[in-house]
Amino acid sequence: MKYSKKDLSDSKLEFHVELTPVEVAKHHAAAVKKLSRNVKVAGFRAGHIPSEVAEKHIDPAKLADEAINSAVNAALVELIRGENLQILDQPDIAITKFAPAQVLEFTATMEIVPEVKLAGFAKLTTHREPTKITDEQVNEVVANLANNAATKTEVKRAAKLDDEVEIDFTGYKDGEKFDGGEAKDFALTLSSHSFIPGFEEGIVGHKADDNFDLPLTFPKDYGAKKLAGAKVVFKIKLNKIREISQPKINDDFAKTIAPDLKTLDDLKKDIRRELTARAEYDANRKFQDDLLTELAEKSNIAPPEILVGDQLTALENQFAQNLAYRGNNLEKYLQDEKLSREDWISRDLRPAAEKRVRNSLALSQLSRMWNIAATDEEVHGQQDKLLAQYNDPNLRENFASDEMKRQIAQQIIADKTLAKLAEEVAK
Repeated sequence: MKYSKKDLSDSKLEFHVELTPVEVAKHHAAAVKKLSRNVKVAGFRAGHIPSEVAEKHIDPAKLADEAINSAVNAALVELIRGENLQILDQPDIAITKFAPAQVLEFTATMEIVPEVKLAGFAKLTTHREPTKITDEQVNEVVANLANNAATKTEVKRAAKLDDEVEIDFTGYKDGEKFDGGEAKDFALTLSSHSFIPGFEEGIVGHKADDNFDLPLTFPKDYGAKKLAGAKVVFKIKLNKIREISQPKINDDFAKTIAPDLKTLDDLKKDIRRELTARAEYDANRKFQDDLLTELAEKSNIAPPEILVGDQLTALENQFAQNLAYRGNNLEKYLQDEKLSREDWISRDLRPAAEKRVRNSLALSQLSRMWNIAATDEEVHGQQDKLLAQYNDPNLRENFASDEMKRQIAQQIIADKTLAKLAEEVAK
């Protein structure tokens, strides 16, 4: 086999391949043998027909297709191995010359993982952010624990701050309902600041079964542009009022949280340990991710369009799903933002998709450079942890699958590679 190579781009190659007559004849003979299994000739048992006889009873077009496919596939395997290529999709094949059992030439256009030239680690300036847990953070957790342990008693008096109310409400702008402004039997703590300013305060003083209008103005910096700075009216029905009784935060309260804790100070120390561990994990993960992003940005990495396209599809599906959870859809979102789909993809999705691809290619290059792998013991250990979290037979079957094992292995390799990158930069 002879071939020549042409670079079409950083991630696309074109090969012109010419097989020798001996190679073409070999694949022709193999095609005859394969197709002769279904040939019937008087005087011969099926499968025992001489090739020269069987060939005369085989459709020439089918024979040519079988011989060409066999020869091209074998040549591609040899070519890809010889060039040490990582292909991203099925090669695009064009037959340029063919004569049965004699000549075969073709071109193969391939999308490949491009060569990744990583920047030197000395160029990286990302630093790990220090972590510090404040007394306020600890006290906030204690307060949340107390809120969870609070008792609620329905009362007939007028609502006041710190009560929990159950309401039906509908929001109107210019006399029309707006998206996300309606709910029934909604439980709301007055003073939680869950709604826009004035909403919770406007319920104070009303009694159960009251129906009333609450005119308000959305903040100018509100996230939904259609409502930012808008004057609206909420129609509210107050169904129930519940008085919340908080437990006293003392040593006895600490014991109700965990019997092995003797004092409130023990509880706070335990909370601080948990918050510190979580903050350290988050800081390490952010540091590693930021390092990888900086390395990818400063390296010579051209993201292949086929991989960018895959990420664009994934990002669009994820975004559309998040909109659906909020009762919205992509078409309406684009209308509200006054964007065409093409402009939205160009502005929001493509930069994120290209970043994902560059980071992934940089990470893969680091893994290969350092020969990082996932051992069977590591994969099985992580798989056992996942299986222990679920009782659903379908989920357990999914976590036990070979595909899940591959995903677990990929994640272990990624984690080990990111950890080593952080270690190398810290040297």
